[in-house]
Parts: sequence; C-alpha cells; structure tokens
Amino acid sequence: MRFRSFFAILLFCLAAVLAGLGTAFYRITAIQSSPAFSQYGSWRGTKDLQLNRDDLVTTQVTLFALFALPSNEAIYLFASKDADDKLLTGSADYILEGNTHNIKATYWSITAYGKDQYLIPNSTDRYSFNANNMATDSLGNFKIILSAQQKIGNWLPVKADATFRLVLRLYQGDRDFLQHLDNAQLPAIKKI
Repeated sequence: MRFRSFFAILLFCLAAVLAGLGTAFYRITAIQSSPAFSQYGSWRGTKDLQLNRDDLVTTQVTLFALFALPSNEAIYLFASKDADDKLLTGSADYILEGNTHNIKATYWSITAYGKDQYLIPNSTDRYSFNANNMATDSLGNFKIILSAQQKIGNWLPVKADATFRLVLRLYQGDRDFLQHLDNAQLPAIKKI
C-alpha cells in the first residue's frame, strides 16, 4: 500500500514537472504571439525590449536574437511572412522594397536567417544588406530580391524549399520614428 502511494506521488510529481517544462517551452518559443511584440506590416518587434526586466521576453530574445542590445541602442524587427501573410519560403522568390530615407536610424541592416536561426550558407558569402552596400535609385528607393536562385543586383540568398525569416536591425533610431513604427513606411515583402 505504501509503495503504491509513493509511486502515485512520484508519478504525479513527474507529470507536473513535464507539464511545467512543456508550458515553459511553448511560452518561450511562442515569440510570434508574445504580447510584448507588436506587428508593423510584415514586421514584428518591440519599441521597448524588456531585457532583464521581463524574464520571459529576455528568454525569448536570447533564443531568437543572441547578443541583442537594449532598446535605447537597437530595435529588432522580425519578418517570417510576406505581405499576404504567407510564410517566407525558399521555394518562392520575393522582392523587398523600401526607401533608405524612410528608415530613420544611424545604421540599419536587413539579414536573412534559416529556420535554425543561423545565417543561410551560400557561395557568395552574402548575408545582409544595409544603406551602405546596396544599389538604390537617386531617390533612395531600393529593391532586394530574396531567392534561392542567384539574381543580378541586390540579391539576398535563401535556402531552397526551406522557410526563412528576416531581421531588420535599427541602431540608434530616430526617437519619433521609433515611437511611430505603426505608421512608418518599413520595407514591404512581396512574393514575385
């Protein structure tokens, strides 16, 4: 009888620990639905990254953006879907269109990452674009092609038949621009 009671308590404790771990894993990996992040067109991020103030957000950011800086230094926006709310995948080509003058930050970059959260290996060693290394027209308009097949011009390689995501990093952004990201003209991601 005592053995059964002990075994039942042990099973209950084990089930509670597993349920807690499962819940923690779900909450940590559910960054797309986190209330700490807002949607800005195809981009999702926060104007006030609660690093070291909110344990869940700190853990989520550590998992998806290793070495993230606090909000007073950098803002990170993520995109895993296009303008039609479809997952970004290397089986399609996309065009990312924007204007350098609409991104009001001292420095900014757009980087592609694979589903493993790492840079996408490619033969050209090209992983990101910024205002300093891409072709624009005389008004600052730019187009970046996201494709598994090599393209001419501003081409950002992605892996064929695999999902990917983009990160738009804004370093030392203009305060008014950052406070009104919901009205900002951020780069649009459209399937070609």
